[in-house]
Amino acid sequence: MLPCFWWLFWTLGAFLLGALLHWLFFCKGKQEEIDRLTRENEGLRADVTNKDKDIAGYKYQIDENTKHIQHLKAQLSSCEADKAIMAADAAKAAESTIIPLAAVSRGTGPDYAALLGSDNHQIIEGIGPKIDGLMKAAGIMNWADMASSPVERLQKVLDDAGSRYKLANPTTWPRQAQLANEAKWDELIEYQKFLDGGVEGKGDFDNDSKFEKLLVKKLGFSTNPEDLKVVEGIGPKIEGLCKDAGIQNWTDLSNTNIDRLKEILAAAGDRYKLADPTTWPKQAGLAAAGDWDALREYQDFLDGGKTPG
Repeated sequence: MLPCFWWLFWTLGAFLLGALLHWLFFCKGKQEEIDRLTRENEGLRADVTNKDKDIAGYKYQIDENTKHIQHLKAQLSSCEADKAIMAADAAKAAESTIIPLAAVSRGTGPDYAALLGSDNHQIIEGIGPKIDGLMKAAGIMNWADMASSPVERLQKVLDDAGSRYKLANPTTWPRQAQLANEAKWDELIEYQKFLDGGVEGKGDFDNDSKFEKLLVKKLGFSTNPEDLKVVEGIGPKIEGLCKDAGIQNWTDLSNTNIDRLKEILAAAGDRYKLADPTTWPKQAGLAAAGDWDALREYQDFLDGGKTPG
């Protein structure tokens, strides 16, 4: 009986040892894999929960942005309606107040001396706000004074004011002032179209005179949008350069980059190196919009088309 007992003992022990080894090497590994996968699953569930929260937040932002867009569209529609009403009102006002420039050449219309002011030397081709001030400081207060002033006296006023006025030429100023003082507007227009910067024989008869341009700014006349000389700082020569470069009207000029304008001037040579186009697009934009009051106010602030200082 003893040998049989030991055989049974060893057989049972071998079975238990095998079962233990199987659990250690197989079942335990599977359990660890299960535990690992369980933890990963829990992590993924947490990620999904967070993503759901993010999605909910994004949906809220989309809803809020959609509401804001709708609000802005409503405001835009209101602005467009206001713009249309203002444009209609402006058109009606223009029809009732604007006097055609053709009436100027016929000598009809309002009292232009009273309208522009007989002390406004800027009606003279070649005189801007700064020189106007110099003349008044020298006792030349109105057109009558200018008409009776010898050219030598005018030149001395300029010379005493410094080198910045060395390019100004007062030769024709008394003649222009005399025509204005005598209300010979037809002759003044014709004479000024013969001038360029106040100098005889270099003008362009196809464009408005200085007198006509002042009326444009004063009364808000509709005028030729291809007349770039409405912009302070642009004369007939520079106007020609701009048009040769494809800048045909106020809208074109208002949309032209300042660097492009400088390139056009530089390519034309040293005679244009003192020209500064920095303010030209803004002036042209105001002209294109028909905002003559703003353009006049802006040009009064300028000095030869340049920002003072």
